[in-house]
Amino acid sequence: MKASSVIRHLLVSQTRQKLIGIFFTQPNEIFYVRQLVRLAEEEINSVRRELENLKSANILESEWRGNRLFYWANKSNPLFSNLLVIAHKIYGLGQKLQEKKSGQIRLLACDYSFLAGEIKAKNTIDFIIVGDISAKEVDPVAKSEEQKYQREINYMIMDKSELQVRRLKRDPFIVDFFLNCPLVIIGSPKDIL
Repeated sequence: MKASSVIRHLLVSQTRQKLIGIFFTQPNEIFYVRQLVRLAEEEINSVRRELENLKSANILESEWRGNRLFYWANKSNPLFSNLLVIAHKIYGLGQKLQEKKSGQIRLLACDYSFLAGEIKAKNTIDFIIVGDISAKEVDPVAKSEEQKYQREINYMIMDKSELQVRRLKRDPFIVDFFLNCPLVIIGSPKDIL
């Protein structure tokens, strides 16, 4: 069963699914209710109800600014990193890459600070793809992510054997990346190691 089907069964409310996708694929953004209604393409009462549910679960925070109530993802929630993974599996980077039908991705691992929208050193890797997908297929997705994050994105594509060789040679990029406990969006590390 695909991850998106599992999440749809777990999170029964379609509005809640869409809101989690909006907030956790853009965790540094703040949104007001009417903006969320347009982005989610759902009824205003449904959006308001789900915003209150997510706020009462401490998943979102809110604040009045002028005459608008703004909401944003609560980064101190213990489920924050899990929600980043879920959102990117269904609506973000994982979903965009899985739409590329020609290549098979065995693993998509992303740096936590990349998904959380945090600023970091320029020479670090944002995500690694292990599988048989070409750079020509990944490049448009990376370019769209660069526009979203408004910065250059560094990524690596390799097959399983190349990853194993780099790991055995203790390639500093690979070692640093995996020591930072990346979030796995597609696949499982045990499948490739």
